[in-house]
Amino acid sequence: MPAFPKISIVTVNYNGVQFLEEAILSVLNQNYPQLEYIIIDGGSTDGSVEVIKKYEDRLAYWVSEKDEGQYHAVQKGFEKSTGEIMAWINSDDLYVPNAFFAVADIFNTFPKVDWLMGIPREYTKQGSMMSRISLPWGRWSKHRYYCFDFQFIQQESSFWKRSLWEKAGSRMNPDYLYAGDMELWSRFFRHAKLYTTVATFAGFRYNGTHQRSIQFRKAYLEECVRVIQSELRAFSPLRRLYYIILRVLGLMTGIFFFYDVPLFNLAFPLLFQLPAPIHYDFRTGTYRQKNLLVKLPPLFLWNRQLHQGMFRKTKSK
Repeated sequence: MPAFPKISIVTVNYNGVQFLEEAILSVLNQNYPQLEYIIIDGGSTDGSVEVIKKYEDRLAYWVSEKDEGQYHAVQKGFEKSTGEIMAWINSDDLYVPNAFFAVADIFNTFPKVDWLMGIPREYTKQGSMMSRISLPWGRWSKHRYYCFDFQFIQQESSFWKRSLWEKAGSRMNPDYLYAGDMELWSRFFRHAKLYTTVATFAGFRYNGTHQRSIQFRKAYLEECVRVIQSELRAFSPLRRLYYIILRVLGLMTGIFFFYDVPLFNLAFPLLFQLPAPIHYDFRTGTYRQKNLLVKLPPLFLWNRQLHQGMFRKTKSK
């Protein structure tokens, strides 16, 4: 993979002019050299098209026309894309600065990674970033997923290789109105592991208006359950029994994992085969994969700070 693999980003929008320009700029201001940016608008009448036209010379493709819903729009965007790495972001959400460079660096460093998620973040309506999901919670595997422990693999923070998209059928499922992302993840899990990094890539904005994810939350969760039940039905009775047992064991060991209790927090990752998270080593300037365990705070002993060698005593001049 080249140093700067082409990254294809799709933004879908329908009458979201209030936040659309911020979302667009969060993509374009990455200044990533191999960016393919596509905007699919559903025929907005609120001024969104004028905002899109303002940046059309920096877009690979855009269109404004009636579609069949959010995931149909996402599908249309991906059909126009050619990048080695893919993702989509809605018109009220935001990427953080330099996210694409971090994504490219991680995919280059770890060829085995086909699917990657940053730490899930959320934004207030005013654009202030908040954190509610953190490590070790924010790590998923297909086994957690099949035990109905799926909240939440954050779509805004997820990136994947085109090869995985193709293995999963190169499509969004139109049968799901609200949980099309979760249905896509179910097909991804058939072919790849989901790796989590401590880096922040993006965030979901609670915009305070008529937001589908809030208005139709119950319907969304019902569709999520449908997705998982559909996957389980394809398994043998013995394998379904295995996941019933695993779910019970998960409830027993999860408290130690989610609250990061030293030593006892090892069982849950082993049971659910969670990939070790990807960290950034500030000493070497490289990404590394290793398990997170609770560490003692830095100790200052004998005029020396002891903390994995990160800080060393230096002689004053």
